[in-house]
Amino acid sequence: MTILNAQSKTFEIHVPVVVVGAGATGLTAALAARDGGADVLLLERDSRPMGSTSMSQGNIAAAGTKSQRENGVEDSGERFAADIVALTRGETDAGLARAYADASGPTVDWLVEKHDIPLSLDTDWGAMLGHSVMRIHATPTRTGLELMTCLTNAISAAGVDLITDAHVVDVYAEKDGTVRGIKFERPDGSFEDVGCDALILATCGFGGNRSMVEKFIPEMAEALYHGHEGNEGEGIQWGMKLGAATADMTAFQGLGALAEPSRVLVHYAIVLQGGIIVNSKGERFTDESIDISGMGRKVTAQDDHIAWFIYDKERHDFVTKYVEYQETMEVGAVREAGSLKELAEIAKIPADVLEATVDDCYAMHRGEKEDSHGRDFPSVPILSGPPWYGVRVCGALFHTQGGLVIDKNAQVCREDGTRLPNLFAGGGTARSTSGPSDWGYIPAAGLFTAVTQGRLAGMAAAELVQSGKKAAAE
Repeated sequence: MTILNAQSKTFEIHVPVVVVGAGATGLTAALAARDGGADVLLLERDSRPMGSTSMSQGNIAAAGTKSQRENGVEDSGERFAADIVALTRGETDAGLARAYADASGPTVDWLVEKHDIPLSLDTDWGAMLGHSVMRIHATPTRTGLELMTCLTNAISAAGVDLITDAHVVDVYAEKDGTVRGIKFERPDGSFEDVGCDALILATCGFGGNRSMVEKFIPEMAEALYHGHEGNEGEGIQWGMKLGAATADMTAFQGLGALAEPSRVLVHYAIVLQGGIIVNSKGERFTDESIDISGMGRKVTAQDDHIAWFIYDKERHDFVTKYVEYQETMEVGAVREAGSLKELAEIAKIPADVLEATVDDCYAMHRGEKEDSHGRDFPSVPILSGPPWYGVRVCGALFHTQGGLVIDKNAQVCREDGTRLPNLFAGGGTARSTSGPSDWGYIPAAGLFTAVTQGRLAGMAAAELVQSGKKAAAE
């Protein structure tokens, strides 16, 4: 991938706004730019728009939405931003966190009302894990695949041109960083050039680029990667070559809830509703109700890199409504037992230790002792097996959270704070709000920044194009 000199380049095909990457960020950016009156070309390297979004639960954190108010939840961008800053221990850009948080509610409402995306508040999540109120929104089946399908249908209805199997390999730019076009490759090896007035990079992060992970997140270099294979950091690298600044490149979202060996994502509501996580010795090793992202690192750090979700029928029945959990059952990852001893035999962990661990949980529920890991057991339902259930899980890297520095309008910035003339970015390509590590990741932050930054980028790109037309006409 290179930056090509655009000084003497002419383009037979020209589109005002080009968006690279048809994940949630790119789809949302394309919708916003189209709503702003700009013609848009959306380019996707795969044969079908999928990305990391399709592998997620499709959850979007947003503040001040109509769905929140309908459910009696009072929230605001100010409150959401305060939660983000608190969780990141003050190690994020508070001004940008506030700007994105302020824009999150209007973005979700716009998707619902303007583009018929069926998002609503998911009250099952509650207010936890850094969120001071309920603010996680999802589509009816609560899957990223459904969200992607809805967004793809929306761009078609809006008249956005989408070209798949189009791998952008080069960017044409002038010396001052002004982008003039892109070059993309077709599966047959042929190339096409497209000129543009504004470029939006929505190519996601670099979790699939092992050398970048080794450089920026060495502690996860040997971890399993459970993200889209196309997340190779190309957008970030283009931005850097154009003079863009980067920040928080050490940040990431981890997962400690992948069923092993099937690698199906296990719904974490099992734990949040009272389930526990033990290692192969039968011992708990953390407060499993906080820092979901950090569980990827914590599970990976266990002797054999695995752990077990332990829960009862009440928890099992609660999560059977989730498509994710239905898939977990379909692949045979959910194991049922008539006693803890039987479950221990299935899991090949010491039965006496597992029984003692559960007995300790009962004692903590009764207030007879405090959890050395800090979990507030009296605040969640008590486990009441038999029957007992278990799922063997492993840790993984899901997606990176660092990237190009952008402003409140998702325009890419240089090291000195000045903006590149017509380059925008969002989602995994841009710096998120998670601070420098995995512990600052607030649940549903990935899609919160993806759709919010995507909309801001699309709006700003369209405005730039329209103002250019006006200036030319004058």
